[in-house]
Amino acid sequence: MTNAFWQPFEIVINNYAELVAAIEGILDHAKNNNRQFAWRGQVNADWALHSSLYRRLKLTNGNNPVEKDIDKVEGDILARLHRWGLHNLQGRGRLSVLNQLAMLQHFGAPTRLIDISFNAWVGVFFAVEEKWSNATLVEENSDARVFVFDVTDRIINESKDKRMWEDQFSRPWTNVAEIPSLEWTTSFFAWKPTSLDARIFAQNGGFLFGGVPSANGPGGTRFQFPRSPNFQDGWWPIDTARGECCIAARAHKFAAKKGVTSKNALYTFRISAAAKADIRKRLELMFGYRHSTIYPDYTGFSDFAIPELKRW
Repeated sequence: MTNAFWQPFEIVINNYAELVAAIEGILDHAKNNNRQFAWRGQVNADWALHSSLYRRLKLTNGNNPVEKDIDKVEGDILARLHRWGLHNLQGRGRLSVLNQLAMLQHFGAPTRLIDISFNAWVGVFFAVEEKWSNATLVEENSDARVFVFDVTDRIINESKDKRMWEDQFSRPWTNVAEIPSLEWTTSFFAWKPTSLDARIFAQNGGFLFGGVPSANGPGGTRFQFPRSPNFQDGWWPIDTARGECCIAARAHKFAAKKGVTSKNALYTFRISAAAKADIRKRLELMFGYRHSTIYPDYTGFSDFAIPELKRW
């Protein structure tokens, strides 16, 4: 399904020159229209755009979770974290709920957060990086995908109404007085945390988050996922779309010379497998991007430093 879902909107990148042209097109659009973008790379273009919590809950239950499912499990995870005493960090005291989720994300626990970078080239690195499984290089023959999110007016740090979210000790999105439930499930938010750890700093990292998409929006509006850039082609059934994207981000076809497009659009590039190695080498030569600089911590070392030794 993933090919049918994203393909009508994607730009195919076959080499480094085409990648540069695509990124420059996005940056020109950002400059000319006063927009801000965030980037996410995935080494396999056929992977869905899902948070780890959404993906694992779907695998566990065998169907696409809805918001009430994610909300319940997220609450249970945070309660368990509290019972383990990990909601407090030595030297920092009690962590806000967003910082708790960020730490959980860092160490591989399931959360609704989706990793992004505010640096285009870091986003590309994640799309073309080497991945190993039990001493075997994997995904090298798979096309990669880069998602580009227009996060203008979506970054909570820059919103006078949402700025306090990063300091709260309970989940503000569960408070209807704080954010109407329909808004939560028909839009998405971005968070650029302070340098909580070296990895976030190295990656110019942040997170996307939001409710599982709902077809019903505030004020009688509807959120829908189009089948193609031509709206006459109709819309995906909401459950089908959730199987490919767990946040309310609507795909658009990017055109560098096009005027102003819809706010908070999602664009996507497919990087051909044949271009991965060359792009990866250029990123290392230009920026020094390699696993040791992008994952500069013990977890990164454990994951990437000794890939040739089997784990099982």
